[in-house]
Amino acid sequence: MRAALVSAAQADSNVTGAAHLGSAAADRLDDWSDIDLGLCLSPDAALDDVIPAWTARLYEDHGAVAHCDVRRGETLYRVFLLRNTLQVDVSFWPADRFRATGPKFKLIFGRANEPQPSPASSTAELIGLAWLYGLHVRSSIARHRLLQAEYMLSNMRNRVIALACLRQGFSTTEGRGFDDLADDQRSGFAECYPSSLGPEELHRAFQRTMRCTTD
Repeated sequence: MRAALVSAAQADSNVTGAAHLGSAAADRLDDWSDIDLGLCLSPDAALDDVIPAWTARLYEDHGAVAHCDVRRGETLYRVFLLRNTLQVDVSFWPADRFRATGPKFKLIFGRANEPQPSPASSTAELIGLAWLYGLHVRSSIARHRLLQAEYMLSNMRNRVIALACLRQGFSTTEGRGFDDLADDQRSGFAECYPSSLGPEELHRAFQRTMRCTTD
């Protein structure tokens, strides 16, 4: 299917370039990888024609059952879910925006602009969000709003683990670098997860997460 979509892009006069994004660009494909294809649109292309045509192709030829849109500036990511649960992301890039914004970009054909990496996660922002979420963990437990406490704890913990990833040079986005941490770090962070929604267990996990902020 990946090859079929690339062939369709090469045959589309409205598409002047394409790139693999995600796992295929990083040579890390496995049985759970989705398909992530970036398309560079011709300056003369009419979005009202190109996007519906590609959408129809995914539904009619490849068994899509639903889709949703994610926008990043002027780039539209149309995310399709297939009947067999495969996720297919087809992104539509204006010609002057088609470039690598991170390491997961492998040009298939056409010409890409000079890379422009996305801003790295800010240490100060991660720390600030961690303690802000921490304040809400404490107050939520005190109010016996335990589902809210777990939500706040999860957000706090994710920022704390992201800080560890940032120090090691791993990805901080969507937990992608979490499993790349050393065994002892992962074991330590595992203690930050509550085993139940009881106030005592939430408080224990909260205290452990607090200690991890200074490790």
